[in-house]
Amino acid sequence: MKDTVILDPSFRAMANILTEQDLARMRAVAEIAWARDEPMPVAEIEAVREEVAVIITGSWRYGDVGRFPGLRAIMEVGGGFPSPDALDYGRCFASGIRVLSCAPAFGPAVAEMGLGLAIAAARQIAWTDRAFRTDEPHWSHTQFETEIGTPFTLYGKQVGFIGYGGLARALQPLLAPFGCPIQVYDPWLTEAYLRQHGVTPVDLETLLATSRVIFVLAVPSATNRALLDAEKLGLIHSDAVFVLLSRAHLVDFDALTELLLAGRFRAAIDVYPQEPLSQDHPIRRAQHAVLTSHRAGAIGEALLNIGRLVADDLEAICQGRVPFAMHVAQPEFIRARG
Repeated sequence: MKDTVILDPSFRAMANILTEQDLARMRAVAEIAWARDEPMPVAEIEAVREEVAVIITGSWRYGDVGRFPGLRAIMEVGGGFPSPDALDYGRCFASGIRVLSCAPAFGPAVAEMGLGLAIAAARQIAWTDRAFRTDEPHWSHTQFETEIGTPFTLYGKQVGFIGYGGLARALQPLLAPFGCPIQVYDPWLTEAYLRQHGVTPVDLETLLATSRVIFVLAVPSATNRALLDAEKLGLIHSDAVFVLLSRAHLVDFDALTELLLAGRFRAAIDVYPQEPLSQDHPIRRAQHAVLTSHRAGAIGEALLNIGRLVADDLEAICQGRVPFAMHVAQPEFIRARG
């Protein structure tokens, strides 16, 4: 007898995350309930509640997890783990209910964008484009220094990763052709683990003060809100590039804005404290910043990766195997999220 699985991806649209092939894979191993773009009605949930083994959801909105006596896994397709305010992780861990996130689906696309943003800022591509369209640009045979510093290549430059999770591990091989030594600050990981992956563990202050290109890659937690405050950001060298790629949660954004408007260093930013960002936000005037509108992972190919990962792990779960594709919630990290 097949397991019963709720497929309730709202706010995601089914067609955006699931190919026909991946949906067929899921139907081959499970009885799929609902499978529509609209949120599953309470009455429909109640009708299958007692036999449900897996819930695939855009966000946890089903109340007490104990209502589902046969539940073995929660698979989220939004991009991050459900809030601890909504989901009782303690009960999930105690009951052996796996909580899985589709975040790895976005890693390659976001990493690629991060590399592009770093090059755009280092080589002043966006600034040159603006100058070319509105004024006379600096031609390479006449002048190398510009109003926002000197362009530089990534080759051989010291790179710093703040956070060494899935996104960092997706970015690392993209930097390999440039021969960049990489130093990492990640308080969750041991020095031995980091060295085994070919990076050098350092404290945060050292990373900020000595890296030519700094990537913010860590996921938000209760312990890293505004980790990069005005004092820490002030350690960044004037010819460095700061790439804010994961979440603005980690940065004192007002302090970052002031430093960029003052021309302290260059930055590339894809994430903001409020989105959409207000039209009058001063960061929009920062000539020292390349700004993109949270588009690093917003690409159809990355969204379809979600369905592939879900189908992979659903097959494993329904066959009594260990899920391997999605990110598994760990008690220590969930506690740190607050």
